[in-house]
Amino acid sequence: MKKKTFNDLLKIDDDDKKIIEMIERDPDITHSDIAKEIEKSQPAVGARIIKLERKHLLTKLVGFDIKQVDIKVAIVFISTKDVDKIVEKIEDCPFINHAFKISGEYNLLCFITASDLQTIERLIDLCFRRDPNVINVKTSILIESIHSFVVPIDFTIENFDGRYCGPNCRANLGDDFKYKFKAQDIKK
Repeated sequence: MKKKTFNDLLKIDDDDKKIIEMIERDPDITHSDIAKEIEKSQPAVGARIIKLERKHLLTKLVGFDIKQVDIKVAIVFISTKDVDKIVEKIEDCPFINHAFKISGEYNLLCFITASDLQTIERLIDLCFRRDPNVINVKTSILIESIHSFVVPIDFTIENFDGRYCGPNCRANLGDDFKYKFKAQDIKK
């Protein structure tokens, strides 16, 4: 049986692949420059780019490149009894930039970004360690990014008061979340 290529899996051709590669190398490249390289017209390139965007094969992500900005990032592995309940709780958290359901000992992986490590530690306590649905939490702090890695930032994180991560924080929904911070836990 023949191994499927990216072209097969993504339903693209070699020209689409070349367009993606060129835009990855230089996001500001013009359609005209791409057209010259793949020997197609500029309108044909524009149509292909629109098609790739609709298929979610080309996206634009705006944020900070953690290789260039001094911002703290924690990589947090969480083992839960019910991963979907935790995902529901964290899906609107402005501090959690990326979250993935994973297999293995841990079933959730999150990237948490903040201006300092103390805030990250408080968020991990708030969102995970105090949650009775969480079995185990393992945290690593990113020391240095080898490649560019863009992290979207929600500026509501500047208003973090130590109790809730933002206006849509699921830990701020009332009695369902009895593991909220107590007043004496909040360090200002």
